[in-house]
Amino acid sequence: MDIITISQVLLRWCVFALIGGLLLALTIFVSYMIYKKAFHGQRSMSKTQVIVLFLLCCWLLLVLALTTLSRGANFTGSFNIDFFSAYVNAWNKWSISELQLIIFNMLMFTPFGFLLPLFWKKAEKFKVTFFVSIGLTICIEIVQLLTGTGIFELDDLFHNCIGSLFGYFCIMAVLSIIREKRIRFAPIGKVLIFPCVIGMIIGTVSFVYEQQPYGNMPIRPASKQDMSKVQINTDLSLSDQPATASIYKNKYTEDQDYIEQVISPLAKLEDVIFSGIQRREGENRVYTGKSPNSEDVQLNFFFRTGQWSYTTWRDTATLTDEAAKNYADFYENWLKENGLLPDSAVFSLQNNDTLRWDTPEKNDLPIAKTAFTSGSIFMQFDSNLELTSMHYGISWNEYVATEEIISPKAAFKEVEDGNFEQYVPFQQGDTLWAKECKLAYVYDTKGFYQPVYQFTGYINNKDNSWNCQIPVLAK
Repeated sequence: MDIITISQVLLRWCVFALIGGLLLALTIFVSYMIYKKAFHGQRSMSKTQVIVLFLLCCWLLLVLALTTLSRGANFTGSFNIDFFSAYVNAWNKWSISELQLIIFNMLMFTPFGFLLPLFWKKAEKFKVTFFVSIGLTICIEIVQLLTGTGIFELDDLFHNCIGSLFGYFCIMAVLSIIREKRIRFAPIGKVLIFPCVIGMIIGTVSFVYEQQPYGNMPIRPASKQDMSKVQINTDLSLSDQPATASIYKNKYTEDQDYIEQVISPLAKLEDVIFSGIQRREGENRVYTGKSPNSEDVQLNFFFRTGQWSYTTWRDTATLTDEAAKNYADFYENWLKENGLLPDSAVFSLQNNDTLRWDTPEKNDLPIAKTAFTSGSIFMQFDSNLELTSMHYGISWNEYVATEEIISPKAAFKEVEDGNFEQYVPFQQGDTLWAKECKLAYVYDTKGFYQPVYQFTGYINNKDNSWNCQIPVLAK
């Protein structure tokens, strides 16, 4: 979830938070008045506390909306007790979106730490705000767990607590200035320590990343799988000898100029006006636009592979042989004129409704030392023979170097140790059958096309297929 998406979600739920916060604050205030009038309560509430109560109620409802109401019940009572796994995940993916989510989880609780001491005098003590913040975060995590709208994560407890304490130190610095009529360094220093430490960590990590010859591997897991409950069976005969393999790089990785080279001719071809980036989805860019009849169109650009997809969301229709030939010739010329179609690409008509170009599969990647292209292009049309969608899946790869890689046997040891990504957790008593191992390629976070060992098989029975990829560059 990137900053644009976060902002959109905040705007979507802010009205709910304001109205719900007002109703919740009124309910609490009425209860307070009953306490004062009917039960002759002695505790009083100032106007400032009433305002702060309203703000706290709005904040609480907004947090509940963001953490539960805005999500589907897609989780199944999962726990993540691996501390700092969010940071490992952000590092492996080298994802700005993941980093933004970590920082947002901190800032989300900053208002609570800021407002609580204004509402409750005892919360001016550090330990009170600290323990209340932990308690409230645990309650929210339990709600997510019970409703299936999230995972109970230790990292969330840490991030929320850090954010709350940042807000606490901010308000205590303000109160110190107001009460003492002077500025003291100690309270302000406590405020500055948070952004300074975070900035230093981000700077150091970025420096280390830039010094690496290759990027990080998004296929690496944030935490290992628990293999103690799994029996692993295999009849594979795996070599224990290291080998070498070629490394390639996509020449259009993170190339902003290439994006413009795509958008400009596409906009002219389809008479579309693109309005710019609407949001980011991971490391991808989403551009929106309008067609001549004011219909919405969208271009998704996959920043690390140079691939992209264009859609109008209109229904597709079958093509006659004549229409397929004419449009294939027209769009093939357009692709060639803009340097988007490799000479080796072969055209075919798929399912009578899709124009398709494929590059021949290259089987000698580990030993080859030449540039190559890979992938396919798909185009579909509506009943008026207007383009409804285009998926450009061609990657342009250049040879970089030949590197030593680990043996298949060493890679299988990584499988046995659970050092791979697994979306659905293993269950007690599962039997994992590893039936095949082959050398494949995936893109890293810098656009390098790296070799991996790909293991395939099944869990318990052949209908439940399984596969994983293990990075193989020798460290």
